[in-house]
Amino acid sequence: MSKMSQSTHIKPRLCLTVGVTGHRLHRLEGVDLSALRATVDATLAELSKAMTAEQEKHKSLFDHATPQLRMISAVADGADTIVAQAALAAGWRVDACLPFAREVYANDFEASRTHNEFVALLGRMTAVFELNGEHVEPTKRDGAYEAVGRLLLEQCDVLLAVWDGDPGRGRGGTARVVAEAVARHIPVIHIHAGEYSSTNATAPTAATECLWTGFSDAEIEQPSVEIVPRLPAEKGIRVVVHALTAPPDNNIDRRMLAHFYRAEARRSTSALPYPMLLALAGVRKISRTDLRAPQAADSTAALTQFVASALHTDSAPDAQHAEPVPHSPDAQHAPRAPASHFASALAKRFGIADAAATYYAQIFRSGFVANFGLAALAVVLALGGLLAPAFKLPIICAELVCIALILTNTKAGTRFGWHERWMDNRHLAEQLRAISFTSLLGDLTLRAHTAQATHDAASIPGWVGWLARATAREIALPHAVANVAYLSRVSAAALALIDDQAAYQRSNATRMHKLEHRLHHAGEFLFGATIFACAVWIIAKLTGLPMGSIGKVGLTEVVTFSTAVLPALGAALYGIRMQGDFAGIAHRSQTTVARLERLKHAMLNDPIEYARLNARLRALADIMLTDVANWRTTYQARPLALPG
Repeated sequence: MSKMSQSTHIKPRLCLTVGVTGHRLHRLEGVDLSALRATVDATLAELSKAMTAEQEKHKSLFDHATPQLRMISAVADGADTIVAQAALAAGWRVDACLPFAREVYANDFEASRTHNEFVALLGRMTAVFELNGEHVEPTKRDGAYEAVGRLLLEQCDVLLAVWDGDPGRGRGGTARVVAEAVARHIPVIHIHAGEYSSTNATAPTAATECLWTGFSDAEIEQPSVEIVPRLPAEKGIRVVVHALTAPPDNNIDRRMLAHFYRAEARRSTSALPYPMLLALAGVRKISRTDLRAPQAADSTAALTQFVASALHTDSAPDAQHAEPVPHSPDAQHAPRAPASHFASALAKRFGIADAAATYYAQIFRSGFVANFGLAALAVVLALGGLLAPAFKLPIICAELVCIALILTNTKAGTRFGWHERWMDNRHLAEQLRAISFTSLLGDLTLRAHTAQATHDAASIPGWVGWLARATAREIALPHAVANVAYLSRVSAAALALIDDQAAYQRSNATRMHKLEHRLHHAGEFLFGATIFACAVWIIAKLTGLPMGSIGKVGLTEVVTFSTAVLPALGAALYGIRMQGDFAGIAHRSQTTVARLERLKHAMLNDPIEYARLNARLRALADIMLTDVANWRTTYQARPLALPG
């Protein structure tokens, strides 16, 4: 077994995304903008300081690269622009999400904001994602602002709000965005714009505080701005950054992370009992793939190809570093640069997790098949002395070997965590697969599928959730215009993924149903044969028929052997069925196929528009993650154990 070198793409880079919302220039009249900018600068510096501290504290678990802080902004005149300029000056990466195509959006500013200034600021962005790439009707403009606010919340870990505290004045306004962030348990850094009057400007950070449900130990079911816990900015920022980015601190998660980082590359596997069971049951023949360990590169290539088809571009290892395209009057009609959002890190980690999950699934399943098979063989050997008394000693020695193999196999499975590695890597692979397609429309699923009992955005438990979120933070926004052409490609890629997953689940359901059915009937046959053997002996005894012998062994000994061995074999098959839960797997796969088919039908009949397609991709992620969550719940309580 060889080991892959530790690529910088295996360990995540420490990243944090800050979204910005705030008032436009006409709402900032009378505000000392220089004092406001000083507070923004100080706040960004506190965030950078907290990130540096986390990197130093956990440097063995992060990539060695400098922590990346990213700002995402709608680049409206006023607070959005002030914060974006401050972030660029501080060396942050800045991305823009626009409610309309940039030409339409540029006309939406006050006269003081010229088109050239807007274009110049966009030219400094790493990625620009333009919603509603086609013509937007005036009646739908408020909806577009609301949509871009929601996209901003999907992208950010922390929301920076330059807000005077007054109620909202329309859809998509600052107050609405802040309220929704609080409701989603997203930390909010609130800079009180009203405190910066030109006659009484407050000192930097004095009028800044953090709002977050995570500051309270008690669960807040329906948090609101009025009741959310608060801390002064300097203290709150440290708490927030640590809670969102720090790796899990328990030994089990640290050990599993270390296993993942080592990224063991295997060429073959000796775990054949499970494939042999499938072959003996007539489900499928043993193939070369059963002997060859799954390769991470194959899974990585498959996922990369899926994303490339959606982006309509050749995949490139450094696509995430592509420079933004300078704007020109025909830019929206020209081919875009490769999307900046699809980090090769995601595909590489997916490949490692997918290959490891498949490998350990076969190891674990072969482990429990071997245990039950060896237990049955031990019973056969224990009774073998009845039929071959001259070989009693070697038979007993063989029985002891079987028992020793069972103990060794079980201990190895526990020590090396076959069960846990299978489940954790499959869970991680499916989370990364979901992120790969939801991120095409900007949804990083940072807070989806989380435990409702916890408050922070990092509430998916364990190393799996931590690594999935750390990967999502590296992806950021796609550099694209969400017009009909782009949305059509994303939809087509999603439909192809649905077909692929439905085909796999359909095949899996058929295979598991057939295996369950045949093992069940084999068990029935063995117990029926036991009854038949007992009946023959009883009839012979009661009727006085001669109790002859077979060779040197009497009929009584043969019947005794058969009536003990046949139930033992039947019990072994029953144990394999219960441990493998083949009937449950078949049912869950059939349910997943039905959900996928319904989603496909809906997508084929949908109009091509951003909001609807985004909802469909969320539904696809939910189907896939619900399937793996149900599977995990089933197997969580079924580790490798001694047959009994």
